[in-house]
Parts: sequence; C-alpha cells; structure tokens
Amino acid sequence: MMSKEQFAKLVQREKFLNPGDTACGAGREVFGTLLGSCVAITLWHPQRRCGSICHFILPSMAVTGPADGRSAASAFKIMQNDLARHAIPIRECVAKIFGGGRMFSSAELMPNIGDKNIHAARQLITGAGMQVAAENVGGEGYRRLYFDVHSGEVWLKFDWVDDDQEDKVL
Repeated sequence: MMSKEQFAKLVQREKFLNPGDTACGAGREVFGTLLGSCVAITLWHPQRRCGSICHFILPSMAVTGPADGRSAASAFKIMQNDLARHAIPIRECVAKIFGGGRMFSSAELMPNIGDKNIHAARQLITGAGMQVAAENVGGEGYRRLYFDVHSGEVWLKFDWVDDDQEDKVL
C-alpha cells in the first residue's frame, strides 16, 4: 500500500480528466479521474514510458461532428491517433481497463450502463489485437484513479466507498 507521503506526491502531479476526456503524455505525468459507470482505458508503452488514457461515458453513440471521447470507439480512436503521433504502435502497449461500476441498486429500473461500457472496452482492445493486462471493473460505486505514465502503474482509491476495501495498484 502506498504511504500518505507517496500518495501526496502522486496527487500533486495529477492532470484531471473529466468524462469524455482523453490524454496522452510521457515522463512524470499523472492523469487522474473519478469513475462511476464510465470506463477508463489506459494504454502504456513500457520502453518509451508514454501512455494514453480515456474516460468514456457510453459504449456507443451516433457522432454527427468530429469524434470526441464520450463513446468507447471514438475515445479509443483518439488514443490510437495520439500514440501514433508519438510513433508508438498500439500493439506494443500494455492495456488496462477500470470502472463500469453499478451506480443504481435497482437493475430493473435502470439498465447497467457500466456492464455495457466494460464490454465495449474489452472488445476494442481485443479488436486491436491486444490483451487486457489488468482490470478492476464492475461492482458497486466509484473509483478514484491515478495513472502514473512514468511507471505505467494505475492507483485506485476506494476509501470513500467502503472503508474495508483496500486501495489497489495495477
């Protein structure tokens, strides 16, 4: 588990992503976001220490204008383009998936969009000829995510959801 001092240093470098955002960076950057039913995909190149992240809202949607990061396919395409600008082949990246939590207790009244987002993320990664190296998906409630581009590690905080649930590093 990360010490409070280590965590504080990580958070100081955070660049926060809102729903629908994507980002790509290298070096000591840390991207953070808060996930409920939304899903984040991280793609990280271990040799170049460069990575990309998206925070998509919906598994699919009709796009009438330029592609944006609100749907799984458009967010993944933006990530691919960002990595290509850095001359990084997507198949050389380590792929991880996070989020897709159930935000409403009554499945009959509200379809579980989180499950659909998780499925879309897995399909996109396997469709690109990759495997999912790690994931923390589904369940109840929120996850706070920090993606350290230097190490490729993703830190997940759960302390506001369930005091008994330990933070994770994937």
